[in-house]
Amino acid sequence: MQDLLKLPFMRKEKAGQESQQAATAAVPSEPTDDELKLRLYRLIIDRYRDKIEEYETKSVSDIKGLIQPRHEKITEIRDSITQDFHPYVYEQHFLSAAKMAFSAVSSFRTIAAPVSFWLSFSDIQEIGAGDEIDKSILLCSIFRSLGSENAKVFVTDTRNSYSLFQFDGKSYAADHSQKELLEFADGQSALSSLKGKLLYAFNDKDYEDFQEAEGAF
Repeated sequence: MQDLLKLPFMRKEKAGQESQQAATAAVPSEPTDDELKLRLYRLIIDRYRDKIEEYETKSVSDIKGLIQPRHEKITEIRDSITQDFHPYVYEQHFLSAAKMAFSAVSSFRTIAAPVSFWLSFSDIQEIGAGDEIDKSILLCSIFRSLGSENAKVFVTDTRNSYSLFQFDGKSYAADHSQKELLEFADGQSALSSLKGKLLYAFNDKDYEDFQEAEGAF
């Protein structure tokens, strides 16, 4: 009991202490340097939003080029996964390796950028976060590097994005919002599970526009 009485929440305020704390709370605190920098960054982004988004616009060719199974960062991740298999054989080990890849990418936090902005693989690793499409591109690149010929990124009008692949007669969808790698009996069931209307699907080989619209993404 004596130890309990020493805890702060078990003690009464001393005379004058409560009013002093109230007076202190009423005085707005000075913003920290980090808070001021944040305000400055927001101001810069808002002022040059159109320029940034114009520069970040991607053509179909650019979009396909975002999936890079041979990129140094991707092969490093692939090699760290496949070293658990002796040797790695796609037909035997891909699904287990894909689950490991999904777990690794899921460790990055999901954040939405204030403007349209594409993060590189190094950017994602450096800040430990990315938006859904950044994470889908990273994951699809790993899937492709692990040997999947059919892994693609799918984007919907809700701005959700997914990495889908087929293996051993089943279809799988990596849902970043739910942090789940979902299994389906067929491709149509997998596509039906996606939130919103399908807009685009792509990997480094193919690009499909479900709106049948031309132009940049």
